[in-house]
Amino acid sequence: MKNRFLFPILLIILLLTACSKGGETNHQPMNNQIPTNIYISIYKTDSTNVQPELIDMIGDHKLLKQFYIWKEDGIQTSLPSHEKVDRIYILQYSYEGADPKSEYYMYVTDKDGNYYLNQFDYNDSYESYQASLDKEGILNKIGSEDWHEVSSIEMVSK
Repeated sequence: MKNRFLFPILLIILLLTACSKGGETNHQPMNNQIPTNIYISIYKTDSTNVQPELIDMIGDHKLLKQFYIWKEDGIQTSLPSHEKVDRIYILQYSYEGADPKSEYYMYVTDKDGNYYLNQFDYNDSYESYQASLDKEGILNKIGSEDWHEVSSIEMVSK
């Protein structure tokens, strides 16, 4: 007798759960997501501060979207020799939320007016005063592979 009542109830429960629409999630892979903030740092040879120095923070959604599109539009190329490098920046793309994360990019300008970008794994070895005096050492840590020539972005190249 119990089975007569229990079986239809279980069957209805199974049908309802199978037919119901699951909760929609708005998760995107990190590489398709616009960052929450971007921190811009530069290596300065004329400073006594620990390098790189934070020079700007971008939090405006419109600008963040521009930065996101900008980094995706690069053309793969090789980096020029360290003698031709003018400035070296570090861009930290920060993603907040349930799984906070940061992506780091080295942005390099050369003396011929070209701009290069490369994603890398940031660690404490990039922070020191001496590092700011040795462009070759900084660039050797990143390597010459996977660089992309990008357009200038005014907020960084000031």
